[in-house]
Amino acid sequence: MMAARLRRAGRAAALASGLALAAALGFALLPLPRGLLDGRPAASIRFVDRDGGLLREVLSRGDGRSLGLPAHEPVPPLVRAAFLAAEDRRFGLHPGVDPLAVARAALQNLRARRIVSGASTLTAQLARQLVPRRRSLAGKLQEALWAVRLTVNLPREAILRGYLDRVALGRDLYGVEAAAQRYFGRPARSLSAGQAALLASMARSPARLDPARHPDAARAGAAQVLRRMVAAGFLGAVEARVAAEAPFDLAPPSGAFGAPHLVEALLHDLPRLGLQGAATVETSIDAGLQADAEGLLRRELARGRVEQAAAVVVDNATGEVLAYVGSADFLDAERLGQNDGVRGLRQPGSALKPFAYGLALARGRTPATLLSDLEVHLATPAGDYVPRNYDRRVHGPVRLRAALANSYNVPAVALADALGPGEVLRTLRAAGFASLDRDASHYGVGIVLGNGDVSLRELARAYRGLARGGVVEGLVEIRGARDAAGRPLPVPAELAPRRFLPAPAVELLTDILSDEVARAPAFGSDNALRLPFPVAAKTGTSRASVDIWTVGFTAERTVAVWAGNFDGRPMHGLSGIAGAAPIFGRLMSRAMRGITPRPLVLPGHFERAGVCAVSGRLAGPSCPSAVQERFLPGTAPTESCPMHRRLASGGQGHPSGGAAGAPVLDVGPAFYAWARAEGLEAGPWFEDAAQRAEPRGDPGQEARILLPGDGDAYLLEAGIPGEAQAIPLRVRAPAGTRRLEARTDDGLVLPLEPPFVERLPARPGAHRVELWEPAGAAPLASARFTVRGSAEP
Repeated sequence: MMAARLRRAGRAAALASGLALAAALGFALLPLPRGLLDGRPAASIRFVDRDGGLLREVLSRGDGRSLGLPAHEPVPPLVRAAFLAAEDRRFGLHPGVDPLAVARAALQNLRARRIVSGASTLTAQLARQLVPRRRSLAGKLQEALWAVRLTVNLPREAILRGYLDRVALGRDLYGVEAAAQRYFGRPARSLSAGQAALLASMARSPARLDPARHPDAARAGAAQVLRRMVAAGFLGAVEARVAAEAPFDLAPPSGAFGAPHLVEALLHDLPRLGLQGAATVETSIDAGLQADAEGLLRRELARGRVEQAAAVVVDNATGEVLAYVGSADFLDAERLGQNDGVRGLRQPGSALKPFAYGLALARGRTPATLLSDLEVHLATPAGDYVPRNYDRRVHGPVRLRAALANSYNVPAVALADALGPGEVLRTLRAAGFASLDRDASHYGVGIVLGNGDVSLRELARAYRGLARGGVVEGLVEIRGARDAAGRPLPVPAELAPRRFLPAPAVELLTDILSDEVARAPAFGSDNALRLPFPVAAKTGTSRASVDIWTVGFTAERTVAVWAGNFDGRPMHGLSGIAGAAPIFGRLMSRAMRGITPRPLVLPGHFERAGVCAVSGRLAGPSCPSAVQERFLPGTAPTESCPMHRRLASGGQGHPSGGAAGAPVLDVGPAFYAWARAEGLEAGPWFEDAAQRAEPRGDPGQEARILLPGDGDAYLLEAGIPGEAQAIPLRVRAPAGTRRLEARTDDGLVLPLEPPFVERLPARPGAHRVELWEPAGAAPLASARFTVRGSAEP
């Protein structure tokens, strides 16, 4: 009876074992689930400079960093030898589970009366990572089944590579490649025998064998693996001894934090660019130039002239961004250093003027075209608009070259009005200013003075377009990207190349922007834009000096600089030439180091003609000064100067007469009032013409204070004695008036005679000036103004 029961139990057990074996065999023969061996998602991204130097490694929370061995390269021999010796010497012989290792582990565990060995093969460890399990007997059996299934379905090389790409090696690192780069600063293929042995020893206890924290334990662990490599025949005894004694040559702690604003911007942009799977992003940054640019901005802030700044440097040939500094110090919380001044939107002031002038040159105007710099009232959707120059003056008749080079606002606004704000806006958008997304009626003619917000990056891209002859192309901040398996990822272009101005007009515009002589009246002959090589540049100052800019280019480099405050406070007494241009000059000089500059323009592309410095027409014998001007072929003036002439003896033909051969100036009716206000000695013909243009004795003309304007604010320039600074006073008087008085709120009385121009003391505080007739009973006009800041005595 008992024997029968035992036979039945034996048959049942055999049947169950057979069924279990059949089930296991069937499981092992099943194909692997699709995607099971897909690369571990890159839980971190390495941003490197153009030479491969680490800028920053951005880790995701909790997942650590995974990086696979390059797919197109074999497993490095020393890495293979070290891990097989340490983890699975019989890797090529067993079916995923090693019976000998199981028996050995069972014996060791029985002797120790505790678990001291798990007998997990390298394949079983991979199975554990691919199909996580509980730590139990059932889980161990599941792991073994999956190990066999992997062996049936995969080549041994794929199993080894899968394990090496996933093995945990401390510091939230997964994979030999990630660990090699973090611990030793080199790829896995370049590891020495000792370094490979160290990583193989760390696979079982990464924290305890961390070479930086526990160097002695790490040295002992590596030595043990080296001995196993010798025993397995993977390494000679002498090589192992040398490797055991050699230093590990650890990389410095990874505190890389290069180009932080660019890295932050690219992190935000990766999904939009389709690069979410990137594990390595090669940027265009030149590490040396980036470090110098950051240091330059920090030193400039230390001087106290500016409170915050940003800069970008572009290689004109490739469009690659070589330096990107979003603020002087990313970690300066007090100055809001994490704000990105390269991508932030702000008003650019006059930095947009060149694009309007380029359009004017393309539409037939020339550098000698006469523009009017007189007070003008323009009707806009927002009401009456009176543009003013930065120096608070008007300059009468000015040639286009002088108007742009000296950044006069009034001629630029008049030019935009003549061209049409819509046409100017279309040119700007074609040049890449996508942030100007309102319609033309919103900006009006003020678009040329920067009343729309743009970014420093857009300015750099557009000015690089000028350097490229009027063709805008996308900037390149990512030179390449690879996924966790080392496969290259496509990087989309920012925008397709497009022309926004014709090349001849751009070359002539570049000639104006690089003309040191032309900009000297406004900026002085020794200004921050005067460099040892030709540079085309433009400054910009937004309203109340909130933002100050300088942007420019050589044939090889474009540099754009912004200075200001991220909280919108104005810069005290600074303009683009005083605040941003010094940074621009130093940065451009650094960017051009080692480069032989090519010419910005080719003089042979122009024709030359001597023109009157005042009228812009061909200079005649009576013109007191003539300049050599450049023109596009076929556009030079053909008429002689109409403003300068000499009178015959006795003034024949002129009502007022004149001395024999006396030169006279006739600026034309549009400028008569300006000339008289400037006190020009214009000669008898001018006087007579002026009398006819504005008859004396007309009591209907109203007295008016032109400067200071009511509500104007002035800033004292630090470092200049107070007595050397003054407020310009300009008055328009009724025709025939010979004497007026200016009276200030602090008791000052200034007598005024034609041309009714004076200077008021620049005293800090709020002030009022009134215009009186000497014996008048009430003021004829008044204006309030404010003086801020302080000057050195």
